[in-house]
Amino acid sequence: MSGHLNHEELLERLYGIGGREAQAHLLECEECAGRYAAYERRHSEAIPPVGASSDFLAAQRRAVYARMSQPMHHPGKWAPALVAGVLLAIGLFFYRPSSPERAAPAAGSEISDEQLFSDVYSIEESAEPRAAAPIQRLFEPAVAELSGEGQN
Repeated sequence: MSGHLNHEELLERLYGIGGREAQAHLLECEECAGRYAAYERRHSEAIPPVGASSDFLAAQRRAVYARMSQPMHHPGKWAPALVAGVLLAIGLFFYRPSSPERAAPAAGSEISDEQLFSDVYSIEESAEPRAAAPIQRLFEPAVAELSGEGQN
């Protein structure tokens, strides 16, 4: 055995399953014997004696039943719902959908047919998407050189 007994070896000895080496080490080593004595004290305080009276056990049982009958208090039980409600209120405050009154033009300002056709024509004038315009500009100098416009 090397060094002192560890926690597991002391517990094994306490429950009577430790080997002869642990017993021999406890007889030789004062430090391990002291630690083992502390384990024995804690063990004897935690477990009632074998011949415990029925009054002692009945008192324990009544204490357990009393704790079981008490309602459980959860102070944070409503916290998630409260947080969700606050976030919903904040979201509704900042989110303002466009209402039909805002989208439609004012009643006094009429759009002429000429202006309407002009707007529709400008939208439909190009079949290419707007995102293609920057790429088209990359090829404009090459097209100009091929057609001879770049030469003087």
